[in-house]
Amino acid sequence: MNPLARKSDLFVENLPEEVVLYDKSSNKVHCLNKTAVAVWESCDGTRSVDDLMPIVEANLGAPVDRKTVLLALEELEKADLLEVAGGIVPDPAFTSRRDAMGKIALGGTALVATIIAAAPAAHASTGGDPPADTDHDHHHDHDPWHGHGHG
Repeated sequence: MNPLARKSDLFVENLPEEVVLYDKSSNKVHCLNKTAVAVWESCDGTRSVDDLMPIVEANLGAPVDRKTVLLALEELEKADLLEVAGGIVPDPAFTSRRDAMGKIALGGTALVATIIAAAPAAHASTGGDPPADTDHDHHHDHDPWHGHGHG
């Protein structure tokens, strides 16, 4: 099957050297380098890996081989950024991601880096009772306006 980029439930932020995607459904943040962005944006469900190569090359302005496109697709699929999970049939020469990483020089960086973002509720105040050591009976003793003629 031809890869299709998942666009639903994603907040996209374009930065100069990468694109940051916040996945609202999983609270994950994905940073895609230029190669991964070019592949992801070109995955419209009608293009094969061979069709993607010249498009990615044109977007990057640099040569891209099949293994690089396959590696990007594998990482995008692993990050759940493609609609059809398991839909990418790897090239027989592309035996594993580790093998591909050994054969391609990518400057030591991942194409797709993913972190789990804290859920919005984790930052909210919990409310509830004040700490047990709070002395409510003497609150007025600490009132800066008490007894200073402001009334």
